Amino acid sequence: MRRNYSRIRNNGKPTGQVRKSRTLALEEATGIENILKAIKRSGLDSDDALQIVEALKSLELIDIPAVKSGKEAVLLTEFLETFWDFETSPYVREKLAHGHTIGKRHCYEMNHRLNRYWRITFQGRTLDSMTRQDLKEFSLSLADRGLTPASINKIMFVGKTPLSWAFREGLIPADPTVGLVNFTGDAKKRGVLTPLEAQALFETKWKNKRAYVASLLACTTGLRSGEVLALRQEDIGERVLNVRHSWSEFDGQKTPKNGETRRVPLLPEVKALLLELARSNPLGPEGFIFYSDITDKPIDRNVLLDGLQNALAGIGIDAKARGIVFHSWRHYYAARMADRMSADQVSRITGHKSMAVFEAYADHITEQNLEEVGRIGAEVFGNVLQFRKVG
Repeated sequence: MRRNYSRIRNNGKPTGQVRKSRTLALEEATGIENILKAIKRSGLDSDDALQIVEALKSLELIDIPAVKSGKEAVLLTEFLETFWDFETSPYVREKLAHGHTIGKRHCYEMNHRLNRYWRITFQGRTLDSMTRQDLKEFSLSLADRGLTPASINKIMFVGKTPLSWAFREGLIPADPTVGLVNFTGDAKKRGVLTPLEAQALFETKWKNKRAYVASLLACTTGLRSGEVLALRQEDIGERVLNVRHSWSEFDGQKTPKNGETRRVPLLPEVKALLLELARSNPLGPEGFIFYSDITDKPIDRNVLLDGLQNALAGIGIDAKARGIVFHSWRHYYAARMADRMSADQVSRITGHKSMAVFEAYADHITEQNLEEVGRIGAEVFGNVLQFRKVG
């Protein structure tokens, strides 16, 4: 039996509503399809595409940042290079404007790791194409190369910080660093001499007097190498050393690490050697105590390290095998003083505390505290105060 579908369509009320809704849906679909076809034929460039995205955002149909892609997209390596350029980086400018500390040396190290690790791996990749999986696989590849956890974290910092910043600034639609976990493990410890080794070291003959005095100073005060290099005669007090500056090959003279200045007890024998060096400076008493041949520039810090390593070799110690560097004196000082004083007392002198904590204690570093530290220091380091065999 043949059914009359025409009758059903014409006489059934619901059928008319279905026809109408289907017609509208068809028209809408055809309209969207035509729009998409028109877009494909139009030869839009990235600027045109950005305008479309912005129009959709204004209608509250999407809520994502608008970023270029394709030929005009920002390359990841170019973005990172600019980000870690001390002179032009908006990130550095922002940090400095807010009173944070960031130096040229830090930016130099970031660019060094960028060129050594990131550039080859992500050559040609765009900023907006980076994903969490990319970063995760990159970090695991570094681990496969046998790098230490501390080294991997430093290398990852080169990209993680800029990518997070790019997301906050609306340059990329998502933060690919979210959820990434730092690597953990025992950091490679610096070697530290024993008291008998330190005594033997300062009894042997050193080839470079400035390197000798610098090591003796660091051994008995815990100063960092940059703080040693920045010293001038005006920093030498009656019984204390005023640590007000630090020297960096990249930044020149600056404030010490964490931005703090401090006073440290100065043993009379060490003070005498410092004044002797200051008087021997051909550039005058206003120059650096550890002077170089260049006006208003101290000797290179490698001179201090080379002098230490050569002297250690003279007493049969392989500095590289033991992991002993100039900074090892800071650990030596802290360890020896901690045998006789509380960690809190030692940290006030060495400046190990963060700036906030240091400021909380700064007012309590009294003359009595300094005298106590100086007295104990004279007892602790009496075995290394030998001055007979300096070349």
